[in-house]
Amino acid sequence: MADLMYFLRLARRQAGWMAVGLAAALFVMGAGIALLGLAGGMVAGGMMAGVVVAGAAVLLRALAVGRAIARYLERLLTHEATFRVLADLRLWFFKQTAPLSPGRLDGLRASDLLSRLVGDIDALDGLYLRLITPGVVAIAAAMILAVVLGGVSMVMAVLVLGLFALAGIGVPAVAERAGRDVGAEQVVAVARLRTATVDYVQGITDLLVNQAEARQAARIQAAGHQRDTAGHRQAIIAAWSAAATQVTTHLALIAVILTGAWAVHTGRAGLGGVVLALFVTLAAFEAVAPLPGAWQTLGRIKTAARRLLEVATTEPAVSDPPPDRRVPVPSETTLRFEGVTFQYPGSETAALRGIDLTIAEGERVAITGPSGAGKSTLLSLIVRFHDPDAGRVTLDGVDLRDLAQVELLSRIGVLSQATAIFAGTLRQNLLLGRAEADEETLRAALATAGLDSFVGSLPDGLDTWLGEAGVAVSGGEARRIALARVLLKDAPILLLDEPTEGLDADTEAEVIQALGAFIEGRTVLLISHRPAPLALADRVLRIEDGRLQQPG
Repeated sequence: MADLMYFLRLARRQAGWMAVGLAAALFVMGAGIALLGLAGGMVAGGMMAGVVVAGAAVLLRALAVGRAIARYLERLLTHEATFRVLADLRLWFFKQTAPLSPGRLDGLRASDLLSRLVGDIDALDGLYLRLITPGVVAIAAAMILAVVLGGVSMVMAVLVLGLFALAGIGVPAVAERAGRDVGAEQVVAVARLRTATVDYVQGITDLLVNQAEARQAARIQAAGHQRDTAGHRQAIIAAWSAAATQVTTHLALIAVILTGAWAVHTGRAGLGGVVLALFVTLAAFEAVAPLPGAWQTLGRIKTAARRLLEVATTEPAVSDPPPDRRVPVPSETTLRFEGVTFQYPGSETAALRGIDLTIAEGERVAITGPSGAGKSTLLSLIVRFHDPDAGRVTLDGVDLRDLAQVELLSRIGVLSQATAIFAGTLRQNLLLGRAEADEETLRAALATAGLDSFVGSLPDGLDTWLGEAGVAVSGGEARRIALARVLLKDAPILLLDEPTEGLDADTEAEVIQALGAFIEGRTVLLISHRPAPLALADRVLRIEDGRLQQPG
């Protein structure tokens, strides 16, 4: 339950909405008991006196209308509170996971992360809506029931409250125990189904080419079958729980009739009081009806909470220094690697070994070498996706570990190997580089990146939708859009990882010519397999097996 308490503490921001929704639910319950209690009193009064008081009839109508309105407001308010809590939880989860990328998220598939962000957080809606609110309402109903029945007969009160506890605690406890493993299995099955489906959609081209779509479809079918089986078992448990609650309710009504008849016979209670007790009991037991089904889902909720916390409580690979050690980012841009060694977690060999490298302010250094030699790792250490295992990386003599990462990144423009085009328009993708950039600035960056003719061919210009992951553009076009974003940032330090990858020779020549003017005076670390971009560098170094070689 500690995991659930953690999420309840996170929901405190919406405590006002939750309290209002709970108050509405309590009013609905109270109005329901009052409505049936008044009806019972009128029935008893009619049997005894043969008349119906006109004022009571008016009150009865008012309660009926008020309860209907309150029921609507209760649903509206409790769901509003739930949606607000879920929105806050998604923002919290995103903030918790953002510092983990890429150092701690490399081993987690994007589809599984999406499943946690969407499906697991959705599963937490039952915590307030189906567990807390009905539970508090049931406790309040028990208190009302104790007062009303205690005024008629203590024996009746003890018997009925015992059955109420059985329906509100015993049956839900059995349902929770029966559904605990099934709920956990359901969460895992839904996550597997979503992951397999996303993988199928994203990798459909490779699956078709390799004739593997049938195998992936079989994985989807297996995950779907597992989810449906778990759902079927949950439905069986829910049906038995509902039946047990109904039986307990009827036993309570029988107890009221029998003990009430004895109380009337012995003169300890009047018929009106017994009829009132009967109707109040019927209304009160409505409050416990949702509890078995709600507590049956507790296993699913707890599993979802545990999966979220597995990611959200992971320590980042790097962290900002404490305030007393933090220093401002230097204005100078000299970068230096001093005896840097680094090995990726889980790897058997070091990616970098004893690297000593100085890139003076305004100098342009290119690194070449075979794939896996450690070129991109140099860039990841500069932006502090990782910290060195030995040695240090400095900016103007200041260890990068003494700088706030957000301030460090404000001075660096990065073009990585993984080109990220987001679902949005061309303009929206470019504004990630500089949010306040105007039309002229955007078009100038596109021109520098060699995208003049491309933009001219688009139906809506800068407002053309690029699709999910940039499906509307080619790999080379996506690469140049990412380059334009870097140009827009206008940072004094540039890290360019294969800046002309995917471009034909003519376009590559145009981009290199434009980049030559743009990078003048900036500190640049350029990585490339291709020989043409190396012409931009003041000096070229080679790295092999994690070690820098003498320039050739």
